[in-house]
Amino acid sequence: MAHSAADLFDSVADVYDESVPFFATFARRLTAWAGPPPGARLLDLGGGRGAVSLAVAEALGPSCAILAVDVSPRMVDALAALPVPGLRARAMDAAALDLPDRSRDAVLSGFLLHILPDPGAALREAARVLRPGGTLAFSVPGPSADGGWWSRYGEVLDEFGSAHTLDAPAGMGGGTSPSWEELAERSGLRYTRTAATEAEFPLDGPRAHWDWLLSHGNRWLHDALEEPHRRALEQRVLRTLDEHHPTRGHSLIAGAVLHEMTRP
Repeated sequence: MAHSAADLFDSVADVYDESVPFFATFARRLTAWAGPPPGARLLDLGGGRGAVSLAVAEALGPSCAILAVDVSPRMVDALAALPVPGLRARAMDAAALDLPDRSRDAVLSGFLLHILPDPGAALREAARVLRPGGTLAFSVPGPSADGGWWSRYGEVLDEFGSAHTLDAPAGMGGGTSPSWEELAERSGLRYTRTAATEAEFPLDGPRAHWDWLLSHGNRWLHDALEEPHRRALEQRVLRTLDEHHPTRGHSLIAGAVLHEMTRP
């Protein structure tokens, strides 16, 4: 079992966003919506395998100086190998950035802040490293036309986690969604706007859907279980896809909410 977020994302680094361009698609939408200016000193917070960094490079070309950081050393290795001129990659905790005050024009983050144990700490660090007038834009999971399947999937994870008294790596255990407006105010940021978006990705079938679920952070529960409980979890998820998913698992349907905050 992965005992930390770094261990967890090290374990999925080779397959992260490989089977379905989930993170890449939403990263392009986040980048287009945020509109970082040419020449920006940009921080990609929780860079993963580089979805946001690549989207920024596609949009702005080599004029943008991108620093991508991630807590997972293997993700940082993947970031460093990207064919993006001027991209730098470093291992760094979002809640304790080793960066000077007011050193970034923009911070972008794809699907990170909602899984952190203390998202407010990451917002305070983003506020610290942003110059006055700089912006933080990020994505978190949002509603989609999934027929309620994501909620049922979450219930299955909660059931198995509770039944086997498993402790999730920090930040991966779910919980109540924070008020991003309130966190912004407490962190020295001004909440400016939000938007929602969703996407659908074709899959070969429910087992391909299951494989995708194991390619990112939710893998922690599967790996924490012993057999035959792993197999039981797989069968329960496949059954929910068959009974409750609009395409019976033949596509991935997901949504995101985009948030923007500005450093006064």
